[in-house]
Amino acid sequence: MKERLYEILNEEKAHEIIPFLKQLTAEERKSLVPTIKKLDREISKIVMTKNSYHTAGSADQHSIIDIASFVCMDQKHYGKNYWSLFRDKEKTGKILEWGCPPWFSDFINDSIDAEFTAFDYQDILGWAEKGYVQPRPELLGYHLSLQPHHLDKFPETLETHFWYLCEFPSKSLPFTREWLPLVQKLIAENKIERKRFLKECLLAANRNFNKNVTGWFMDAFNILKPSDEELILLQDELMAGLASVQSKAVNTMLVHLKKIVPAAEFKSSEFSHFLPNLLSSEVKTVVASSLSVTEKIFQKKRADTENLGMALSAAFVSKDESIQTKAAKIIHRYIPVSEDMKEALSHYADNILANVRPGLAQYIDDRQLELDVVDPEKLELISEESKVQEPENFEDLMFFLPQAIENPGTYYYDLALAGLVRFADSADSGSVKLFEPVFQKACKTIAKWEVHHFNVLLCNMIINYGLSLLERFPVQLKNLEKIYKRTCEDEATREAYSTYNKKLGPIREIYAGGLAMEPYKQIAVHVFDKMISGDKAPLLSTITHEPCWISPEALVERFEFYQNENVKPHDLDVQLALQRCSMERTSDSLSLVDEKLKGEYKELLLFFFNKNSTPKGKFEHPSWWMTAGITRSPEKVFEEFKEFGYDDIPKEFLTGNYDWKTIDSKKNSYYPVELNIRVPKYHLKKRPYQLFLEYFIAEQKHFSETPSFMWSFPNTLGNVFAKIIKDCLFYSGIAEVYERGLVLNTAQALHQMKKPLDAMGYLFLGTIFLDGDKVIRGTAAEIWLEHVSHKVMDNERLGRVIGLHEKLEWAPVKRFTDLVQHQMLNVSKDHNLALEQLLTHILLQMETPVTNLKKILDIYHEVLALNQSEADKNLKEKLNTWKDNSSLKKICNLLLKK
Repeated sequence: MKERLYEILNEEKAHEIIPFLKQLTAEERKSLVPTIKKLDREISKIVMTKNSYHTAGSADQHSIIDIASFVCMDQKHYGKNYWSLFRDKEKTGKILEWGCPPWFSDFINDSIDAEFTAFDYQDILGWAEKGYVQPRPELLGYHLSLQPHHLDKFPETLETHFWYLCEFPSKSLPFTREWLPLVQKLIAENKIERKRFLKECLLAANRNFNKNVTGWFMDAFNILKPSDEELILLQDELMAGLASVQSKAVNTMLVHLKKIVPAAEFKSSEFSHFLPNLLSSEVKTVVASSLSVTEKIFQKKRADTENLGMALSAAFVSKDESIQTKAAKIIHRYIPVSEDMKEALSHYADNILANVRPGLAQYIDDRQLELDVVDPEKLELISEESKVQEPENFEDLMFFLPQAIENPGTYYYDLALAGLVRFADSADSGSVKLFEPVFQKACKTIAKWEVHHFNVLLCNMIINYGLSLLERFPVQLKNLEKIYKRTCEDEATREAYSTYNKKLGPIREIYAGGLAMEPYKQIAVHVFDKMISGDKAPLLSTITHEPCWISPEALVERFEFYQNENVKPHDLDVQLALQRCSMERTSDSLSLVDEKLKGEYKELLLFFFNKNSTPKGKFEHPSWWMTAGITRSPEKVFEEFKEFGYDDIPKEFLTGNYDWKTIDSKKNSYYPVELNIRVPKYHLKKRPYQLFLEYFIAEQKHFSETPSFMWSFPNTLGNVFAKIIKDCLFYSGIAEVYERGLVLNTAQALHQMKKPLDAMGYLFLGTIFLDGDKVIRGTAAEIWLEHVSHKVMDNERLGRVIGLHEKLEWAPVKRFTDLVQHQMLNVSKDHNLALEQLLTHILLQMETPVTNLKKILDIYHEVLALNQSEADKNLKEKLNTWKDNSSLKKICNLLLKK
């Protein structure tokens, strides 16, 4: 039986596969499944040619396997293969005639989740007629929505299936441009009931369709131009649509509700139930439209206004002045003063803007808003709370390693390396059983096409360690050989591609990600050698405190170990340890250095821990001294280091300071305004004592792991920021997922680090305040809030960066003003004072008025009112100039009076 299948496949006798399968029993077909799977793998292997590639199997061979799979497998084994067999409809029909699988109906019904199918609505109708499929409404609606030309072909389509389409359309964007004209035509011909379709369009607002599908139904409703009589009949559906999560749907409902407010049948009280949620929306057009409908209701009928008025108080959730002003005018004009109204507004009193408060004087207590004074917390990089928990034994390590694989980057990676050094030789016949799932996870991870570079090193190390354990514990780890063999086979199929880099084999020979990863690879090789030899000398560079710090005391103790054991540390490990050492309280550890260390170790740390000292002693390891100097005092040039031969490294890389400017690219319409930062080119020069830093600055290509390097240079982040800015932040309109991911990861790492910013830190933070991604901007605001609380934020420097960007309109001002209103205003007295400084220095950079400058000035006026201060004297000259602009005249005069 297997031999016959092999023969049909090898001789490509596609016409013989169906007669062969017909003569088999159900049990025999089932027994063929493993063979079919094996043959499928063989013919699906990729064969590379000089100019292209193809699969190992021919078209006939693929057809043979497709048919055999369909006939012999159950639904679970057949999987979600919605295209291969069904390309040849005639052949599929013949197979279904003599052997329709019992799972076929469920299989077809499940196709609504498929990205692509080779069958369509008409095929499903044909199969349903023959009894092969019992189609669910979801299936018919989904497939019909992909093919408008079928609408008037079959009687049941318009009678039944079209309404399924309204309830269960495709999850993609199925509605091509001919859809709406066709629906309009069929409604005009009375083939589709107009009233029912209008109702279905409104019901779409709350059916959890995606944005595009919901939008299509809203467009359909608008194009049909419902009359006021129709709108009154559909009033319940219009009201229900106000609860939609899609702003387009809500705005559509509001536009049409406004038309029927004058009608006696309009349900004002029902609308008032929805009003608080509408006014709390983050979408300004929804809030503005809701206020327009509310005002029209008041104009129509002034009696029984209190409930609607109390609901209207929710408008003051918004910190937009135009919204608050409009709401205040409606209240003042239509709602009498009452205790209930005062109570309703009191809940929002702290949020009512200073410019709006006078208009509501009768309704609210017009006292000055008192914010809490926040006691600044001392910023501590090293504390008991931030101390890391390392694995304490082999069993702990086995539970920790999967976490390290799942969380690529250096935090878990470093602790995993330290654990492997300590406990690699601690396995015994009992505990070693815990290693198999770790080995399996490492193999599964490394077998992927795209693997994080730190995972390549860690997984390779785990796999090679597992192969060494297999020699010691062949019985307990007997499955490792099978897992490894399968992983090697998977990798062999990918090695045919020129872009694939080998990840299995001796760790020295694998590709781990280019120049930037080379130091980590060398340290990983060093660690693996220690594991095999049983050398338990600790790595110097393992962090002691989250997220990336080494305490000065721990560094001294580790150097002492190497000194006492007379063991030479790895050069790059020493440099990485120095780079990660917290410089917060190093002077406290000078006595410890004096007491415990001698020779070069002692002289190195005395220099490193004392910012006022000069380097002394024998410079046996120039790379250590240079790294210590760059980390401790990046701006300083040490005469003593001149003979080291590092003077060919551009000074930007040593200081972390780069020249930058925001430029108007008048000739480039695609990038009208750019952030231009000059990053010199650097090619790695081979030296006896290579700097860890050199590998990173020599990396020229885009590198997805760049944010991870922040944990290796936490004291000197300028080079990391410069790379991210140059690659990902040169233009505010950049929308690629890759760049957004890099910027977000960098911002989140900076937030975790809680370290005062340097020049490049302020450039990065000021730039992401204006980023197109809301989450990135929110992270920037969180960093600002925390740094202000710790009294380590220089708002003049930050304001200068944002102002220089916005002076040329690098990004829409609205991004920044929305962030200020929603996250930074009225947090505390200190934050309001800091915000005043920030806005002052942003405005001082401005020259001619920019789009939405009024919005910044409005917020500035609000902050001055909260702080009971007046506009900066250096700014008044600009305000006097700007007031000649008609749109700025009023706010400039208000600020000049302050």
